[in-house]
Amino acid sequence: MKKVYYTVNLGMTRITPGDLLVKARNMVAMMTGNATYATPTPALADVSAASVVLEEAISAYQLNPGPGEVVDRDVAFDALKSLVTDLGGYVQSASNGDITLIKSAGCVVRKSPEPVGMMPKPKNVTAQNSPLRGRIEVRWGGVRGRSVYELEFCLGDPTVEANWKLLALTSKNWYNADGLESDSEYYFRVKAIGAAGAGPLSDSAHAKAA
Repeated sequence: MKKVYYTVNLGMTRITPGDLLVKARNMVAMMTGNATYATPTPALADVSAASVVLEEAISAYQLNPGPGEVVDRDVAFDALKSLVTDLGGYVQSASNGDITLIKSAGCVVRKSPEPVGMMPKPKNVTAQNSPLRGRIEVRWGGVRGRSVYELEFCLGDPTVEANWKLLALTSKNWYNADGLESDSEYYFRVKAIGAAGAGPLSDSAHAKAA
């Protein structure tokens, strides 16, 4: 029997700050202790912390709806929205399109009529050091039909496969790698994951952390 793939539908297009807060906390509650999602990216603690910041910003705005409070609320909203979007990408990857597993993470689904074919290799991967200490900015070309990108990094000989580690799962085609060792050379590579599975790894790019 042909497998039906489902994709995570976060419903972010017109979501309000209050609804985003409810969604984020529900996903954290559902994923906590859920064996399918043993290593969530981003960490659930980070999502919870960003939820607290947004809740406080919403409360401050309700008490005093001034321009400063609007900015604080919008910044907190954008930060949490980015984390929830990436968490949805992680759910998509870890669930492999299984409707039961997606729902067990507190997400709703939409059916993919036909799985998109095998993902192509991401192109134009670049890595650049940043003025911020310990940060390297990684960019790559977007892949149509992907659900999430899996970004890996290597500190050491990039020809040794065991040196490569998972860095992040993200829906964006860029990532700021923070907390790196200064004056150390890092290598990065990425692959796109869609309904039909993961595509091939990209060529690697490297840079030295400031």
